[in-house]
Amino acid sequence: MAAWLEPLKRRYLVQDHTPLPDTPASIGAAYLGIDPTADSLHLGHLVPLQLLYHLAQLGIKPIVVIGGATARIGDPSGKKAERPLLAPEVIQRNTQAIAQQVARLLPLPFILVDNYEWLSQFSLLDFLRTVGKHITVSYLLAKETIAARLEGGLSFTEFSYPLLQAYDFYHLFQREGCRLQIGGADQWGNITTGIELVRRLTGVEVYGLTCPLLVRADGTKFGKTESGANIWLSADKTSPYAFYQFWIGQADADMPRLLGVFSTRSWEAIEALLRQHEQDPARRLAQKALAYEMTARLHGSEVAQTVQRISEVIFSGGDLSSLEELTPEFFAQVVTEMPHGAVASAQKPILEALVEGGILRSKSEGRQLIQQGGLAINRQKVPHEYLSLADFPPIRKRYWLVQRGRKHFAWLHLPEPLPL
Repeated sequence: MAAWLEPLKRRYLVQDHTPLPDTPASIGAAYLGIDPTADSLHLGHLVPLQLLYHLAQLGIKPIVVIGGATARIGDPSGKKAERPLLAPEVIQRNTQAIAQQVARLLPLPFILVDNYEWLSQFSLLDFLRTVGKHITVSYLLAKETIAARLEGGLSFTEFSYPLLQAYDFYHLFQREGCRLQIGGADQWGNITTGIELVRRLTGVEVYGLTCPLLVRADGTKFGKTESGANIWLSADKTSPYAFYQFWIGQADADMPRLLGVFSTRSWEAIEALLRQHEQDPARRLAQKALAYEMTARLHGSEVAQTVQRISEVIFSGGDLSSLEELTPEFFAQVVTEMPHGAVASAQKPILEALVEGGILRSKSEGRQLIQQGGLAINRQKVPHEYLSLADFPPIRKRYWLVQRGRKHFAWLHLPEPLPL
């Protein structure tokens, strides 16, 4: 293995690779392809982008290809069924949105292109003569991503996808001197098809490198919420608050891998942070550091500072009055991303209000919490059940932060603000 690959392997960014040259400078450029099948990237896309970032630090020119053409076909890799075909105008909107995200995520000069630029220029006959002639059917059938779909049905549209991506590699080799394609582990078959096409058309050796599918220490797939929803990189799909809390919630056992993959800190700085974290894991220093870094990178330092402050206020005993300073929109994000419920009147007995809002299952559960000293409203312990919500001054005129035990927080709110 080339020595320059070792630091990337240490960061958990290397899965499979072809033989690579001893010096990264001889590679020239590396490209990553992203099909705009949605109007936002998600965390899964960020792993190969991180690999591209680190390759750029080694002097390899980074190229990002937005698949405006290949998205019209649909990549069968890793899919159990054929993707629905997207309308051209949808692909165009998605392409623009993803291009803007990539520009924020790669803090260095890079080339951004759309493969529709060159693939749309082909007639069917020209493509079959230029590309199809050089890749045999038996070669494609041997690919795991193709073979896995044969029994359930694979359209010729999807079958042709590896050829289109292979031509991207050839085109970028010719135009930009690109000799390396990278991607997720599921892209290995497509990448090696491109390597084969370049070899057959030019006789030149080019390379492939994939990063692993990221999983947690417990074996579950990383990048999704507990309900299975993607963590998106768009604030419209995953709010900055939810994005920050996602990182805060990661297990200690996963932090070496997550910092290695996602942080732009040096490896020495990561090791120092982990040593500091191990001295007092309850402070969650590693999680907080990565949560802030990723939120600032994606949404800006001002938003990251605000979200960090909110998190400290709610979960670490900060002054709740500071929540009054948030914009209505930002505060609404916080409430909706946490467990919350509504109550019709602040005059209702406290346990009745909490049951009505869905915060407690029953009044008896509430009585037990009160007896144990485990129920608090806006940081004030509830001493007995004969109080109403009105006995606790609300936040922003109609919100109460309910704490059950040490770790469970929820919001209870009125439909309308209380009268002044």
